[in-house]
Parts: sequence; C-alpha cells; structure tokens
Amino acid sequence: MTSAHERFIAAQRKLNGAPIEIDLATTALLIIDMQEYFLNPQSPFSRMMERRAEGLGEYFQDRSTSMVVPNIQRLLGAFRAARQRVIFTTVASESQDGKDWSLPFKRMNAEAQEKIGEHSLPAKTDPWARIVDDLEPSADDVVINKTTYGAFSSTGLDATLRNMGIATIVLVGVVTNRCVETTMRGAADRGYRVILVDDAPAAFSQELQDASTLSLTGAYGFVRQTDETLDLLQSSEPKSTIE
Repeated sequence: MTSAHERFIAAQRKLNGAPIEIDLATTALLIIDMQEYFLNPQSPFSRMMERRAEGLGEYFQDRSTSMVVPNIQRLLGAFRAARQRVIFTTVASESQDGKDWSLPFKRMNAEAQEKIGEHSLPAKTDPWARIVDDLEPSADDVVINKTTYGAFSSTGLDATLRNMGIATIVLVGVVTNRCVETTMRGAADRGYRVILVDDAPAAFSQELQDASTLSLTGAYGFVRQTDETLDLLQSSEPKSTIE
C-alpha cells in the first residue's frame, strides 16, 4: 500500500505530465544569474561556500560547466533563431556600499565578512556581476538587475514581460533552490505559465536539485528537460507578432 507522501508525489507528477502547447510569440527565455559571481570558482561566493563546507561548491561548478551552460546555449540558439525574447537577470547591489540588498543577502555578506574577510556579493559595477562570456547577451536581449532572491521582487521584470506580451516563461539558471525556485513561484503567482528546464539550473547537490524541482513540479508550472523543451519550441508556430 502506498503512503500519503507517495500518492502526493504521484499526483504532482501526473499534473506535470499534462501536454503543453505554447505560442512562440508569447514565450520568453528567462536566464537567472549566470554571472561570474556564481560560476567563477575564484569568486568571493565560491570561496565563501568552500569555507562554509569543504567541497560544497564542487558539484555546483561541475554541473554548471558540463551541463547548465551548454544546455542554456542550446536554448539561447533556439530562441534567437526564432527571434524570440531573451531576458537575463543578475544579482548585484545598485549602490556601492550594498545598503540596498535584501535582508537575506545582507546576512550572506555578514557571513562572508566573517569567513573570508570581505563582502561576498558584488555591486553592479563589479566584474563579478558580469554575465559569463559563454552566454553573452545580444543587443536585443534584456538584462535586469535584482537585489533579492526572486527576480520579480526588486525589479520591473513583470512590467517588462507584460510590455512584451509574454505569457509563458522558459526558466533556467542558478541557484535552483534559491533564486530560480523563488522566481518560478513569483511568476506563477503573477499568472505566468512556467516551464522549468530541469537540466539547465544548478544547486549545491543533487539532493537539493531534486527536492527543489519536485516541490515545483505540477504546482507552479511544468518541469521538462532541454531536449523536450527544444522539441516543444520546434513544434510551435508563432500565432502573433511582437513588435
């Protein structure tokens, strides 16, 4: 006999298995925080994570390099070939002194000061805030900076998406169980349909990755792999034109 937990998981997966049809003209690729701050193993963030727990960043860096960046490149290629919208977010303070950070990030900075002797988080003008070269934004891409985990809370992202006529978000980036998950919940609350591409974000362990995607599956949107998402995009025809 299955437990209540097992029946709940089965119900979530059934919801996630529903067929999806999308209109390319109202779909955007949203790339969360793929910047030097997270992906460079020498960054203050990487050094702080290593001090927090030895080896903590190894899985994250390996997954980001071998899986996440290549899969986002594939999705970027598909969206750009179809001339559809791409939006990047970065996480950085607007002020040099960092006083505009949200409380969780202020706590992270305090921890970094204790562990590595400097603030972990970058200001907007800091090189660590720059999106990695392998995913460099084009002139037609939108880059939005945030000072919170969620991409909606401290930005004009919602207005930007609505101005573009976007109804569906294909979501990728880092960190899965922090900024990506918070953004997906925020998007669903605002009425967007979200497709989280499961092999294009990264967490600090497979267990955290699985727990995050499982909690989001069915409830806040759909979870698909890169190949499935590309097939979905290829089978979709724009039904309207975005000026």
